[in-house]
Amino acid sequence: MKTAETAMTALAAQGGDFVEPALLIEASVPLELSGEAVRSRICTFVDGQSTEWALRPDLTLPVAQAECVLRSGADLGESCRRYRGPVFRLPANDADPIEYEQVGLERFGAPSGVDSDVWLFQTLVEASETCGVDAGHTCFGDLSIFPAFVEALGFPEDVSAGLKRAFRQEGGVRAYLSGQKRNQSGLPARVSGMSRTEIAAFVDDIFAITGVRPVGNRSADEIVERLHARSTISAAFEISTEQSDLLERVLTLDIAYAEAPAALQSIAKDGGLSGVESTLDRFSERTQRLLALNSAFTQTAHFATRFGRRFTYYDGFVFEIAASTDETEMQRPFVAGGRYDSLLSDLSQGDVEATALGGIIIPHRLENLLGGGS
Repeated sequence: MKTAETAMTALAAQGGDFVEPALLIEASVPLELSGEAVRSRICTFVDGQSTEWALRPDLTLPVAQAECVLRSGADLGESCRRYRGPVFRLPANDADPIEYEQVGLERFGAPSGVDSDVWLFQTLVEASETCGVDAGHTCFGDLSIFPAFVEALGFPEDVSAGLKRAFRQEGGVRAYLSGQKRNQSGLPARVSGMSRTEIAAFVDDIFAITGVRPVGNRSADEIVERLHARSTISAAFEISTEQSDLLERVLTLDIAYAEAPAALQSIAKDGGLSGVESTLDRFSERTQRLLALNSAFTQTAHFATRFGRRFTYYDGFVFEIAASTDETEMQRPFVAGGRYDSLLSDLSQGDVEATALGGIIIPHRLENLLGGGS
């Protein structure tokens, strides 16, 4: 494929090593990172030893796994890995192929800052231009923004952790906040202040009065423990309406990229928050530098706080470039990338710590834009 070869040559100018990622990965890797929701998109099978495998759904995961092996017990400093090969995903609609090629690169151990973020975007844009596509609509995100606001609000650790987990799921934050309000007026609030023994007696009374007993896998003891934990949270803390409204403003921000830094600063100022300065300053600097590239890829760019959550291993700067703002086209980007500084640690159970960012080009989508695809 000529376009893939052209993209590979363009990325090779960045140096580093060409690698051939493993074709198979244990299905538990994407499932543990992303949850069972991704099962409907990955191609899996079970071998004779009852191990479930998946054809690689992307190339980042096997490249990162191989990097963990290389870095285990060794200080490799900075490295760049380039690759090309097919990935396998069950299509979201009939027009998408199950198997298609990606070309990309990953950079490990580089300083985690604006310089490398801008380098990644510029590298992929220039490779796309070399292939003949010199314009597109870019969506930017930053998965560190919402957690930074949560931290700045000073919630208890369990509430903060719950909100961060909820952010990763569509509708998760609203569901969490609604559940927290129910805790204040529901059964957890009714047993607030009771000891575990008193709650156990209360639950036994309910079972005796109603004649209902636990079904499924949850025992009466587990119900008591869960209720006790939720009652403790309910009694100790309540998210205020003002805090909830502020989180909603951050979560729903979807705006022209150039306007995003000022909008986020305004939300922080209105909330009287401190502790988000470094995150917002980094975001503002990155935005200014990317816009200063004067690229056709950023002329209509927009920012959305929620963008990027489906890339479950990403934890910072993220972006995609599509042919247009059409909803269908936005689901078929021809360039995508971002930062995932925690992935190597997650894959190695903390044995390997190294910054990471990377991105891919999808040749057949570029060819479709150039009129050479089917």
